[in-house]
Amino acid sequence: MLRTDWKQNIVLLMFAFLMYEILTISTMTFVILGLIAAGFQIKLHRYLRNFLALGVFASYWMTYGKIIDPEVGLNFLTSIIVLKILEKETIRDRYMIFFGLLLLISAGSLFEKTLTYVMFFGLSFLMLIRDFYSYLGQKWRVKDILLAVTWVAPLTFLLFFLVPRLLNPIPFGHNKTAPGEIGYTPDVNISQIDSLAPNQGPVFQVMTNKPLKQQDLYWRGNTLSYNDGWNWMLMPQDNEAPMDLLGVSPSPLEIRQNFRLYNRSDYFFALDVPRVITFNRQVLGLGKLRTLPQKRYQWIQRYEVIGGPGQKLEDPERLDQYLQVPLPKKEKSRIALTFTGVTATEIEQSIRQYFLKEKFSYSLSPGRSLNFQEFMDKKIGFCSHYASAVALIMRVKGIPTRLVSGYMGGGYNRFADFYLISQNDAHVWLEAWTNGEWKRLDPTEWIAPDRVRLGGEAFIESVQDSRQRGASFLRLPRFLGDLKLWFGQWDFLFYQWLEEMDYHTQDAWLSRLKFKRQWLFSLIPVLMVIFMGLYMWFLKKQNKKKKIHHHQELWDLFFNRLQKQGISLSKVSLSENEMLLKGLQVPKKAFIMSAWSDLVKVSFQDSDLCLKDLRKKIKKI
Repeated sequence: MLRTDWKQNIVLLMFAFLMYEILTISTMTFVILGLIAAGFQIKLHRYLRNFLALGVFASYWMTYGKIIDPEVGLNFLTSIIVLKILEKETIRDRYMIFFGLLLLISAGSLFEKTLTYVMFFGLSFLMLIRDFYSYLGQKWRVKDILLAVTWVAPLTFLLFFLVPRLLNPIPFGHNKTAPGEIGYTPDVNISQIDSLAPNQGPVFQVMTNKPLKQQDLYWRGNTLSYNDGWNWMLMPQDNEAPMDLLGVSPSPLEIRQNFRLYNRSDYFFALDVPRVITFNRQVLGLGKLRTLPQKRYQWIQRYEVIGGPGQKLEDPERLDQYLQVPLPKKEKSRIALTFTGVTATEIEQSIRQYFLKEKFSYSLSPGRSLNFQEFMDKKIGFCSHYASAVALIMRVKGIPTRLVSGYMGGGYNRFADFYLISQNDAHVWLEAWTNGEWKRLDPTEWIAPDRVRLGGEAFIESVQDSRQRGASFLRLPRFLGDLKLWFGQWDFLFYQWLEEMDYHTQDAWLSRLKFKRQWLFSLIPVLMVIFMGLYMWFLKKQNKKKKIHHHQELWDLFFNRLQKQGISLSKVSLSENEMLLKGLQVPKKAFIMSAWSDLVKVSFQDSDLCLKDLRKKIKKI
C-alpha cells in the first residue's frame, strides 16, 4: 500500500503530464525535481527552496510577459503546491497540500476538456478524499462515498441545468502554438523561422453533412495581400465587414459544417470557400475575402458554416493591391526572364517545371531564408516559402495574387463521423486572379504531393514511421489507432452535448416552460438551503450511529485482548471492571489502565481522542 505522500506526488505528476501543453518547461522541471526530492525525503534548505521558487516565478514573466492570465495562474498554483510539498513539516501543511491539489485538478478542468481528464479527476478526487479520512482518524468505507454521491449527484444535475449561463463566458485556451512549432498564424513571417517542430495539439473538430475528399480539406483562415518582398503582414484591407442575413439554406452543391474550436482563434475557420457563418443566432454573409475575424473579447467556440469546394470567389474591386511587389528591379528582371507565359495557367506551368527541374525540396528544417533570392538559391523550404515565392513571381508577371493562411488536411473519425484538425495541419497556399475569379494554387503539392494527399498530421506521421522502419518494435499496432478513434468518438459526443447547454439552449427551454431567467437567482439559493438542511440532518443522524458503532468495536477489541491474557471483565458494570483492573498484578497494568481510561473518555465524556490511535493502542495490549 502506497503512503499518502506518494499518492499525492503521483496525482501531481499525472496532472503535470496531462497539462504539459499549458505548463511551462520551468514548471514541469520544478515539478519533476521537486517530487524526486520529496519522494526520497531530501530536505532542501529554505533559502534554496525560496531561490528556486523565485526563479520559476520570474520565468513566467519572461514567458508570458504578464502575471494576470489563466494559464499563468495555473502555473503559479502548480509551483506553489510543489513548494509546499518540499517544506512539509506539520499537519497544517498536509491540509494545505490536500486542498491545494483539489483546487489544482478542479482548475485543470477549465483547460483540458477530454474524457481522459474526467477519469483522472474522478480517480484523483477519490484517492485524495480517502487519505483525508486517514488524516481525521476515520475508517474509509466505500459505502460512505456512495452514500455521499447519492446526495451530491441530484443536486449537481439540478444546478447544471438551473445555474444561469453566461452569454460570453471567459475562454480558457490550450494547445496554443509555441515558438518554433507548426501552427497557424494570421501573418506569414518566413524570415524569422529556422525550422518547425511537430505539434499534435488539436485546433478544431468539424462535422459535415456530406463526405469530403482529401484534396478538398482546405480550411480557410484569413487572406494576406501586403508583403515586404518576402514576408506577408495582415493589413486593415485584409478584413471586411460581413453582411447580416435574415435566413439562409445551403444549395445542393454546398456543405453545412459544424465547428467546435479548442482554443481562442483570431478567425473563423471554414472549408474553402465559405459563404455564410452562423453563431449565437446571428447569420452573417461573407463578401469578397470570404474570411471573418473573431472579436477579441467575444470568442465564439461553436459555429456553423455554409459553403465549400466549387464555390466561385468573385472580386469586382480594384486589384492593384494584389500586384504590389517590393523587390529590387534586378530581381524582377531575372523573374521576368526565367519564367514564361502570359496567362495565370501558363505562368503556373512555367514555375512548376522550373521547381521540378532545379530539384527544389520540402523540409520542416530548411534553415533561415531571409529573402526571396536566398530561398531561390537554397531551393529548400516548406509551404510558406513556396506560397510566398510563387505569389511574388506571379505578381511580377502581372497576375494578381494573395496568400491564404489556414489548415490543410485533418483526421477523420469514422466512428463519430467528424474531422479533427491539429496544428500539424497548418498550411499556407495562394490564390491567383484568372478568368474573373480567384483560383486556388498550392505549390506544396508540386514539391511534396504526399503533404496534400495525406494531410499535415498524417504526412508527419508517415515521415516518422519511415524513420522507424528499421526497428519494427517502435511501430504501434494498428488496433491501437482504432482504439484511439473509438475513444475519441465518446470524447467528442460528450463534450458536444456539454457545450450545447449554453445560454441560448437554456433560454430556449426556459421559454418553453414559461419560466423567467431572473427567477433562477431566487430558486437556486432556496434549493441550496433545503439541500444543506436535509444533508446536515442526515449526517448528524449517521454520525450518531457511527459513533456508537465505532465505540462498540473498540470495546469488543479491548475485551478480546484481555481475554487472551486470561482476564475476564463484565460487560455490564464499569465500576466493577475498573476495580478489577486496579487490583490486577500484570506487567502491562499501567498500559491497560491507560487504554481503559481513554475508552471511557471517548465513549462517555465526548473526548476528541483519535479513534485510530486508540485502536492501535488497544492492539498493543
